[in-house]
Amino acid sequence: MRHQLIIIDGHSTVGKSTISKSVYQQLVNQDQACWLHEECEKHPIREGEFEAGDINSLDGMELNRQLMLDKWRRLTEIIRQSGQVFVMEGCLLHSVDRYLLQSVWDAEQIMNYFGQILEIIQPLNPLIVFLHRPDLKASFEKAFKARGERWRDLILGLPLPSGYLKAHPHAEEDDGVSIFEGLLYEQEQMEQTFAQLSCAKLKVDTTEEQWEQYIREITEAAGYQFRREEPALPQIEKYCGAYRIQDGKGLWKIGFDDSAKCFYTSLFWPYMPMKYIGDDQFELISFPVTLKFDFTGAGSQFTVAGNYDWDCNGKTFIKVPNAEVK
Repeated sequence: MRHQLIIIDGHSTVGKSTISKSVYQQLVNQDQACWLHEECEKHPIREGEFEAGDINSLDGMELNRQLMLDKWRRLTEIIRQSGQVFVMEGCLLHSVDRYLLQSVWDAEQIMNYFGQILEIIQPLNPLIVFLHRPDLKASFEKAFKARGERWRDLILGLPLPSGYLKAHPHAEEDDGVSIFEGLLYEQEQMEQTFAQLSCAKLKVDTTEEQWEQYIREITEAAGYQFRREEPALPQIEKYCGAYRIQDGKGLWKIGFDDSAKCFYTSLFWPYMPMKYIGDDQFELISFPVTLKFDFTGAGSQFTVAGNYDWDCNGKTFIKVPNAEVK
């Protein structure tokens, strides 16, 4: 029986988006498949997640449990009726650090909740992949450089933990070290939860960022053949430069990273790698967003499209000659 639901999960910065999207691309060439990025619009699990009640009260968490189990039931029925294979990023183990460790639930209540989810999705023969990195601090610090100060402040400015997470010895400290220790603690709790799940599972350390190796391992574990993709690089200078939104302000860069042999843009984060997919189109690695270039007019421009809650969707960006983006 094939795995009709493949969940690729783990803490932030370990590669969930990159790997889940690539696994989906492997599968979609061999089967009917769908990819659910955890921040896509109208996500069947993520949208309204744990919003039924106060996570600091047992009554509130009971409302949340009922809400979330209903979401998993609806998703299971959607997948079953579609006949497709769904590759889903996050939204299972990621709820441990997002909500459950800060809630009033103890370890036993948390595991009972996951047991109920597994019972619901069991007809889909799920494969759950846990991505992790032992040195999570280094992983986050690398991500800060790519994602910028806004994302860094979001992570490092988190409030002090509460609920079950208070058991962590660093919970009451507020220095930078304790925050990273807290993040590592969250990953450890996710790993312990993963270890107790009764279903097909795969654990992958992504520290070395050997993406092709991980994608092959997961693809083959799901019962599909891995196919190496080697798209030819297009004319680099044709796309690089500074762009501004049509009838708007601000400049965004598209450049080429010669060391990584990939295009990147500052449109989303300061450094967002892109993949050329042909026909003057690029897709943002890790996100369901496409940039479509048009050279038919006087200059170069591109239009943004994708299943993502982003105010750039549908907007056109015009190349600004001789402009530089710092």
